[in-house]
Amino acid sequence: MYSFMGGGLFCAIMANILLVVSTATDYWMQYRLSGSFAHQGLWRYCMSGKCYTQTDSIGEVHLYLCFCHCLISAYWNATRAFMILSAMSCFAGIMAGILSFAHFSAFERFNRSFAAGIMFFISTLFVLLAMAIYTGVTVNFLGKRFSDWRFSWSYILGWVALLMTFFAGIFYMCAYRMHECRRLAGTR
Repeated sequence: MYSFMGGGLFCAIMANILLVVSTATDYWMQYRLSGSFAHQGLWRYCMSGKCYTQTDSIGEVHLYLCFCHCLISAYWNATRAFMILSAMSCFAGIMAGILSFAHFSAFERFNRSFAAGIMFFISTLFVLLAMAIYTGVTVNFLGKRFSDWRFSWSYILGWVALLMTFFAGIFYMCAYRMHECRRLAGTR
């Protein structure tokens, strides 16, 4: 039971680190623009050695570009929000997971390992939504805009974080089930 919780806590701490690094860095996508390489993250895009916030605009703004810019802005905001919510729920799960080590069954009706597992699954759902939104818009809109592009390491860290939060949830649910089985066997 404690080995499941230890494995889950390890996965969760690694996932939370990966979520923060993935969200904060500027290498979600790399592409070639005007003969030079550029890269972008959730907050900034960088080209020719200079970085700009995602809200900065380069060149003239036409009605079509304004509509696209509004659409892209919504997708940036949704991806950012889901990544931040994922990191926060993962952190809450880590706190519940640490508390479940201290007193595994302090309350009869509230099991902290179960709460930690649920928080990790919620974190998994949020990062899945963020990655799906980013992937869909990148492939269907941004990927067509740039000829030579690819996803980069910040994006990959987001997917690895998804797996880590999922396995943290599995480990904590296994610990909860083992505890429940032992508790029910002890009441007979």
